[in-house]
Amino acid sequence: MCDLRVSELADELVLGITVLGSGGRTIVPSKVMELLKLRYTPQRRQKLLWIQEDGDVVVEKGTLQSSFKKTILSRGGKTAIPKHVRAVLKLKSTPDGEERLIWIQRGGDIIVRRGTPHSTD
Repeated sequence: MCDLRVSELADELVLGITVLGSGGRTIVPSKVMELLKLRYTPQRRQKLLWIQEDGDVVVEKGTLQSSFKKTILSRGGKTAIPKHVRAVLKLKSTPDGEERLIWIQRGGDIIVRRGTPHSTD
């Protein structure tokens, strides 16, 4: 069982680290945008769907009919982090502090986790 956990960690690929802004918004890393086939266009709204699964927060490309757990991609690849996700990850957007988000690919899933100040080392 220990070997399974080690192989799961080996299968994770960090796609990017972003900072939560004071308005509860962050930039979606370009690798995530490529994998989810997201592209900002003013005529067509692209949505991100945030799902809590087994203690992880999984991000998927949403549809026009996606639930309240979605956010809209805006110019520059920015998106809001929904309140339920901020609560699960224990994120606080303050002008003084920097909360980091780690975007990880595990298999076919894109997972978002709370980062630490040492995450960039």
